[in-house]
Amino acid sequence: MSKSLNDLFRSNRQGALGSISGLVGALLLTAAALPLHAQAQAASPTHLRVCSDPDNLPFSKSEGPDKGLYIDLAEKVGQRLGMPVDYVWWLTFNQRRAMRNSMAGCDAYFALPADADYKVRGLLKTSSFLNVSYAAVGAPGQSIHTLTDLKNKRVGVLFGSPPQILLAVNEGFNAQTFRTHEQAFEALNKHEIDVALLWGPSAGYDNVKQFNNQWQVTPITGEGMGGQVAVAVQKDQPELKEKIDQALKDLQPEIAALAKKYGFPSQLPVNLSSANRASESGKNGAADHVVTAANNTSKFMRQVADMPAKISDESLQAAKSRFNNTCSHCHGANGASPISERDLRKLKSRYKDQWQEVAYTTITKGRPELGMPTWGGVIPDDEIKNVIQFLATVQR
Repeated sequence: MSKSLNDLFRSNRQGALGSISGLVGALLLTAAALPLHAQAQAASPTHLRVCSDPDNLPFSKSEGPDKGLYIDLAEKVGQRLGMPVDYVWWLTFNQRRAMRNSMAGCDAYFALPADADYKVRGLLKTSSFLNVSYAAVGAPGQSIHTLTDLKNKRVGVLFGSPPQILLAVNEGFNAQTFRTHEQAFEALNKHEIDVALLWGPSAGYDNVKQFNNQWQVTPITGEGMGGQVAVAVQKDQPELKEKIDQALKDLQPEIAALAKKYGFPSQLPVNLSSANRASESGKNGAADHVVTAANNTSKFMRQVADMPAKISDESLQAAKSRFNNTCSHCHGANGASPISERDLRKLKSRYKDQWQEVAYTTITKGRPELGMPTWGGVIPDDEIKNVIQFLATVQR
């Protein structure tokens, strides 16, 4: 996954460059405990010390009548283990860095992406206990089965989100971009759009709490659209991890009830991937780009040695602008993402003399399973090469 990994634990009400600006911005960290329970450091060893975000409904909330699914679940797990739960609250816009700084004060964190590619040093993860994803929000009775079904609709998307990227790299869609969930719901109410592709847990919660289930909220799958979540536990507490794992398995009916309480979409998801659209429509679509990219990769590898060491300043500035307009919402301005896996300044240190070939292959062929679009056949080949020349100027 790409950006959706952070979406798994942030409510994502303002799109990738709004409230979850930690994808490309600085860490915001608050380690001060709030009054639901005592400070975790003061807890006895018999207590379950849980780190969580104080302002992230429908997942977690330190105050108010709704505590969020993760907090309700943490209490149920604590009851199963016979351990009162104490909390440390901190805002987690850059999850991994925050956890490296603050997990020492906690036994567990509810919750992390269960994906094996999402790793945090010093932590173990339980088995997954919940599926989360983006959702199609529209009037009851809407019929959406494939990506093609959106072609004749006015579709609202959040800026920088996987649905925006998906529609941007496929032709023929009438997409309207919004900064926040609230703006998208307002457009739905005014009939300015027919359907909105929003972060499912937040959209479902708002639909229950604010709109009295006015809207149909259908989970969707596709490039970077969602995944599963698990509980993180300190690496030196494998027995606790096993106990929590067993509690989560035993609590599956209660977890389903909590998902319903907070409005999480529960229907079978609709696959909106580009590949699914191609098979349904009888056209090659994005698959053509993959084939073209595969054919071009070996050609590019032969050209790397002959690539000029520098391009003109004008071309370099154009490539920089192309990168920041197209790629920075995932990789940060000028490739400087605070998330190590997305920090493109490290390409050379990771891949040595092959880094340009790796970059070209990844850009042209994409990594749809991680939310990376296929740009081969979408962006002209010369522009892609110029972007790689720009990336050469930021390597560490």
